[in-house]
Amino acid sequence: MSPVPSRVFSGERFKQLRKEAGIKGSDIHRATGIAQWTLSSWATGRNVPQLNLLILVADVLGCSLDDLLVPNEEASDGDLI
Repeated sequence: MSPVPSRVFSGERFKQLRKEAGIKGSDIHRATGIAQWTLSSWATGRNVPQLNLLILVADVLGCSLDDLLVPNEEASDGDLI
């Protein structure tokens, strides 16, 4: 049996942090080069970011990686492991 992570990326949390910081997807795109459709797919839970990209986004948002994660049991249906 594979281990289950205790925390997972949350698209909802990503959207919340963007809103709180007043940062649009286009701002993140300009700062990181990450395509806006990719950012949108993370926010909606269709995909999850690779660690190297998540680090870039956290830097732009001025938050830690942990801020973009939620406890596994609190993950919504739109959040992927």
